[in-house]
Formats: sequence, structure tokens, C-alpha cells
Amino acid sequence: MSLSDLASIGSFVSALAVLVSLVYLSLQVRQAEKNQQAAIRTARASRIVDLFMGCTDPAVAQAVRKGMRGADDISDSEVFQFVNFALARFFNAEDAFYQHREGLLNEFYFEGVTNGLKFSLSSPGMRALYRRQRSIFGHEFAQFADTLLASTPVAQDVDSSAGFRRDVAAELSGKM
Repeated sequence: MSLSDLASIGSFVSALAVLVSLVYLSLQVRQAEKNQQAAIRTARASRIVDLFMGCTDPAVAQAVRKGMRGADDISDSEVFQFVNFALARFFNAEDAFYQHREGLLNEFYFEGVTNGLKFSLSSPGMRALYRRQRSIFGHEFAQFADTLLASTPVAQDVDSSAGFRRDVAAELSGKM
């Protein structure tokens, strides 16, 4: 075997090693992307759970119920509580909107965000608050939310307690 044959074999082995390294690097990049998306979904879920767990406080729960339906008897403290709850919901939706736009949140999860935002925007209180605070959100998100607002009718029954009780009664009677 000549020196040029050994050099050719060495070049081949070197090229093969580079190819194996590139395949390995590609697998690592894909895994890192999956880990990043899982971390984003976990952080998003934690924010939502924290937001809803905050509503288990009786005073906050009352404020949110009154705020959602736009009750006349809502106190200034309850308005403050509702505004902060509502803004947290909107900022969470805005964050998810931009994550989706940047390819960090897939279509399946974004559909859930959209449905949740529609639900929020069906409430008279959330609609009023969004319109009042619209300017604090990013332009593209505001356009997206405006489209949802325009296509989402105002819910006539925003009292989740009454609806829950009706649904339970229907389940118990076997009519569901």
C-alpha cells in the first residue's frame, strides 16, 4: 500500500467522522428544540395554573365573578382585583401569541390559547377592560384580539356557578 493510498483512506475516514459528527449534532439540536418547547409549555401551564389558583381566594373569586359579568355592585377593591386578573389573562395570551408567531408554540397549543381568549372576550367585563387597555399590548396581538373580539358574541350567561349547577343537575338526571 502506497503513501497516497493511505492518504486516501485517511481522507475517507476523516470525511466519515465529519458526517457522523454532523448527524450527532443534528440529533442534539432537535432534542434541544424539543426540550425548549417543553419548557415553554411548562412555564405557560404554570402561569395559567397560578392565575386560576389565585382565584380560589374567596375575595378574588367574588371580584372576578362580578367583573366578568360587569356587576353594578362591584366595589373599587373588586375592580382592582378583576383588572389585575384580566390583565394577567391577556398578557398570558399575548405571550403565547408571540411564541406561536416565532414557532415556539405549536398549532395545537395555540388553538387552546385562542379558545381561552375567545371565552374571556365573551364576558362583558373582559371586553370592556380589553377595549380600555388595548393600547398596552403589542400591535400584532391587539389586531389578533380585535378580530376575536369582533367575531365573539357577548355571553348572556357568564355566571359559571349557575351554569355549573345546571350541568350537574343534567348529569344526575341522565339528560346530558
